[in-house]
Amino acid sequence: MEEIRYVLTEYKSGVLSFLWDTRTNKMEAVSFSPFDQAPDTAKIGDIFVAKVVNVAKQINAAFIDYAPGKKGYLPIVSGYTPVITNRRYDGRILAGDELLVQLEKEAVRTKEPVFTMNLSLAGKYSVVSNANTFKGVSNKCSKSQKEQLRAVIPPDCPYGVVVRTNAASLLGTENTKEEAQESQSKLQPVTEEIAELSKKMSTLLEEGVHRTCYSRIWQSPPPYLTNMRDERNKYRQIITDSRGLYEELRAFISLYMPEQLANISLYQDEYPLQKLYRVETQLEELLSKKVWLKSGAYLVIEKTEAMYVIDVNSGKNITKKDNAAYIYQINMEATVGIMRQIRLRNLSGMILVDFINMEDKQQATALLQELRALAKQDRVLTSVVDITALGLVEITRKKTTKSLYEQLENKE
Repeated sequence: MEEIRYVLTEYKSGVLSFLWDTRTNKMEAVSFSPFDQAPDTAKIGDIFVAKVVNVAKQINAAFIDYAPGKKGYLPIVSGYTPVITNRRYDGRILAGDELLVQLEKEAVRTKEPVFTMNLSLAGKYSVVSNANTFKGVSNKCSKSQKEQLRAVIPPDCPYGVVVRTNAASLLGTENTKEEAQESQSKLQPVTEEIAELSKKMSTLLEEGVHRTCYSRIWQSPPPYLTNMRDERNKYRQIITDSRGLYEELRAFISLYMPEQLANISLYQDEYPLQKLYRVETQLEELLSKKVWLKSGAYLVIEKTEAMYVIDVNSGKNITKKDNAAYIYQINMEATVGIMRQIRLRNLSGMILVDFINMEDKQQATALLQELRALAKQDRVLTSVVDITALGLVEITRKKTTKSLYEQLENKE
C-alpha cells in the first residue's frame, strides 16, 4: 500500500498543502498559496496578451507590461515564433507589439517576473507547447522508458510535445513481446492527454489573437492542485478539512487523476486536522536556521543576498572529532538532511555547503556521488556542480517559485 497522503488545509490567509509520509510521520513537500492576491497577480503558467515596452537587442530580451503597471522580462529566443496580435510578424519584435506570453518564473525581490513566448499547457503525463515542434521525453526517464514513451507521441501533432516523468509510472517491466505490447496499451492515457492538450492549445491560439491587450487568456490551476497532479506518488489518501477545497479537489481529480477519486476524504473530526499533523511545529522547524540530525550533528541554513549557505556541524557528538571515519559518517548523514531541506524549503539559485573537512579524496568523491543521486530524486532540476577550491560544495537548483519562507511571510 502507498504510504503518502496529500493534505490540504486553510492556513492563515491561504491554502497550505503538503505530502505526509506515514512511515516517518513527517512532511515531505510543502507549498502555500495565499487567498488575498490581487486580481492582476500572475501565477506560473498564466498566459497574457502583453505589450512590448522596449527591446534590448544587446541582451536579446524585451521588457513588457502584462497588465497596467505590471512589468515583466521576456527573453527573445531564436527559433521561437511569437504570436503577435496587432500586426503580422516580420521576424522582428518591436516596441508597441502586443503578443501572447506565459509566466515562467515569479518575481523575486528586485527581479521582475520572467515570461516566455513558448506557450505550453501541462497535463499529468505530458506538456504541449506552441513555439516549436520538438517531440521528446523527460531526461529523468531511463533509455528503455524513453523508447516506449516516445512511441506514443502522435507524429502528426502540430505542436511540441514532452512526455513527463509521471508517464513512466504507467509502464511495466516487460520481458516478452506480448508484455511490451501490453505496456504500450497502458500508455493510452498519455496519447489521449496529448490530443486533448493539443485541442486546447489550438482553441487558445485562435481566441487569443482576437483578445485585447492585457487580457489573461489562460489561468493556470492553483499550485496546491498542480503540485498534487505533478507528484509521481499514488496517494494513499487525499484529505482536507475544508468543504470548498474538497469540492475543488473532486472536480480537478475527476479531470486529471480519476484513478484517485476514491481516495479523497473530507476530514470532519473534532480534533483539528492541523494539530493532527503538527502543522505549526513542522513549519517552525522548516523556517528555523538550525536543523538537528539524528546523530546529534546539525545544519545551519542561512540566506545571503546572492545565495544560500549551509554549514555542517558535529554538534552534540563531541567524541572522536578527529576520526576520519566518524567525520565521513556525519557528512554522509548530512547529505540526506541537506537535500531534504533544500526540497522542503524550496531553496533555489546557488547553494554553498560547508561540510566538515575531509582529507580523503575518495570520501569526497563518494560524498558528491551521494549528493548527485539524491538530487536526481528532486522534481525541480538540481545540479551538484563540484567542490570549490575553498572546499565548499556548490549546488544549483532551478528557480521557478518563491521559497517556503517567502510564501509564508509574503516576502518579495
